[in-house]
Amino acid sequence: MDAYHRQMYLTRAFLPALAMFSAAVLTLVSCSDSETVAQAGEDSSTQEATSSPTTTESSATTEPTTTVVSTTTEAVISDLELIGLGAFDVGVTTVTVAEETDRPLTVDVWFPIDEAGDSAPHEYTFLPGIFYRSPNAVPATFEQGSAAGPFPVVLYSHGSGGQRFIHSNFTETLASHGYVVVSADHTGDTLVESFTGSEGDLSTSLEVRPRDVDAVLDAVFGTDGPTELNDALGSLVSDDPVVITGHSVGGFTSYAAVAGIEFESGSTEPDDRIGAIISLAPFATEEVLPDSALSKVDVPQLIIVGTDDKTVPVDPNVERPWALSPGSPAYRVELVAAEHLTFTDMCDYVTFLPELGTVPEFIVTELDDRSQQGCSTGDMPIARAQDLTNTFAVRFLDAFHGDDAFIDPSTEALPDDVIFDAR
Repeated sequence: MDAYHRQMYLTRAFLPALAMFSAAVLTLVSCSDSETVAQAGEDSSTQEATSSPTTTESSATTEPTTTVVSTTTEAVISDLELIGLGAFDVGVTTVTVAEETDRPLTVDVWFPIDEAGDSAPHEYTFLPGIFYRSPNAVPATFEQGSAAGPFPVVLYSHGSGGQRFIHSNFTETLASHGYVVVSADHTGDTLVESFTGSEGDLSTSLEVRPRDVDAVLDAVFGTDGPTELNDALGSLVSDDPVVITGHSVGGFTSYAAVAGIEFESGSTEPDDRIGAIISLAPFATEEVLPDSALSKVDVPQLIIVGTDDKTVPVDPNVERPWALSPGSPAYRVELVAAEHLTFTDMCDYVTFLPELGTVPEFIVTELDDRSQQGCSTGDMPIARAQDLTNTFAVRFLDAFHGDDAFIDPSTEALPDDVIFDAR
């Protein structure tokens, strides 16, 4: 493991041991006090019996005093601590990969930097004059990457009608905790193309998405020979197994990339560079992910979903991969009253974009309609959902890459708005 994640592991491993040692010391002190009190009681009784006047009647036998000392120490359970941004500032840059092919891909890369300084915030641009200003990331070059690297790679796949930066709160947070995050626009299936009416059909998108993952990882690692992106990243990325994460159809993409999948037009092979999955409200019906595909998902996984998701309901889209994927360990987190687009920046878009004054009314209306799937009254507040999602994801990544323990309800009390399962 790299030095940064090794340090995090040692810190987390040491603290529980320290807590148990402290509890043991307190128990010993308590036992010592109890024994002292018991001994004092016995001495007092003996003194009284000796000073009593002698009688001809035989004295009653005095029962010996028995002191029972409990040696059981209950485990200390603390509340789950939610994480915020990590120790690193976050840089982001946009590149193009597979330019020489018939399917070039626009890719955003988020990475740890040591000091953002007074750099202006990064702007995620949809169309000219229409952008979302990041609250955390700044434009940066790979030369500005933190010297604490190399860092493990996380690949993010957006949902249908999404965008490479559709969940920047999530991707930026991962980068701030010591990960390089890469995400491509799945051309033909993006939010911008839905605005312009140039989007393709979903069946085509399902077939090309696993190939997009392959192309991006080839560019990152130079698998088939040197690439411009691989040269630029240099020592910023490690060769640790990749964790793939995706939302909705991006969840399908994650499973398909790991398992390999067959289509009428051909098939894709399992990508053995991927070592784990974080799926967010995955689209995983039998029509797109047959049982035979899910049975090949043999890597650790974390599934996070909203209980109120009506777009891709928990049953069957979570129940199937949970039941059929043999990978272990596996964790399942349901956020109470969260919905499908809870796992995007949509709630931030509907407040920020209209303030620009340059966004056409039909786009504002479209975003308002979409925001009903996570930003409505009664939904889990978006800030709460972001904190929980980021906490479980970062803890999973740190456990996977650092041999650390994942969240354990026997030692960390989970809040009432989280339903948790593990196997």
